[in-house]
Amino acid sequence: MDGRCGAIEWWEARVRGVTLRGTTQHRGGLRRTGEPSVFALHGGPGVDGAGLRYLFRSFADCDVVVPDQRGHGRSDRASPLTWSLDDWADDAVDLLDALGLHRPVVVGISFGGWVALRLAARHPDHVGALVVAATTARLPTMGEGVARMNQLGGPASGAAWWALHEDEEIADSMEVSHHVGRLMSVRSPSTDLAAIRAAQIKTPEVNRHFTPEFQRLDLTEDARTVRCCSVLVIGAKDPLTTPPLAQATYDALPDPKRLRLIPDAAHDLIVDSPEELLEEVHWAISCRT
Repeated sequence: MDGRCGAIEWWEARVRGVTLRGTTQHRGGLRRTGEPSVFALHGGPGVDGAGLRYLFRSFADCDVVVPDQRGHGRSDRASPLTWSLDDWADDAVDLLDALGLHRPVVVGISFGGWVALRLAARHPDHVGALVVAATTARLPTMGEGVARMNQLGGPASGAAWWALHEDEEIADSMEVSHHVGRLMSVRSPSTDLAAIRAAQIKTPEVNRHFTPEFQRLDLTEDARTVRCCSVLVIGAKDPLTTPPLAQATYDALPDPKRLRLIPDAAHDLIVDSPEELLEEVHWAISCRT
């Protein structure tokens, strides 16, 4: 069978009162009924799925579907009252039905990992395997977060992290960019990826709306109710989580499961360790039910 990558097709689907838009990257060659697919949920909130489309650009194992979630990218903005994990997860399950995807491998990166966990817990019959990357069931507390920033970037990073939470208006300041933003990856993006990110459709209003939920969210119970094989992929230098939180999330997930802790990687796995991330997607495909 021809395993080369096929064309990328843009689609739109009407679900739960909104129009969602996204892409299907078709596997080259013939497809057989029942073959697996990957359904990938982007990070953010507040950016589109362009980074994931870049990550999977040469993936030839199966079709890869990347939606722009409600409020993001080319999809409808909808009401801020519906910018919630439940709404994003319910959108996803209706979209799976609309696109005819049967128990795909669901990949969620960063914020998309939370949506993926909620989807797998809320609609377990729709998920064949789960990959949660660059996120854990909860974020560090304020004190834990400052300590993590101090550990990875020094006291100035901890102070910038504290200041950011005191005043979100400084998020784009040079101080936060230098002391916090630089910790999100250990490498620089390629020229192609940097250009793609520069052209991304951004919806910062979604980020501002959802950010207050960050410190309240704890998806440990969602992780415990997952009913498929799962893999957690974390950069060991990720400033937005800690090794104990990664272990706690892993412990909550059911068997069979894997924890992939990537030593020389931070939060931005698309930049720091794309090959390792795709290896875990391959594993999830192999264990899909």
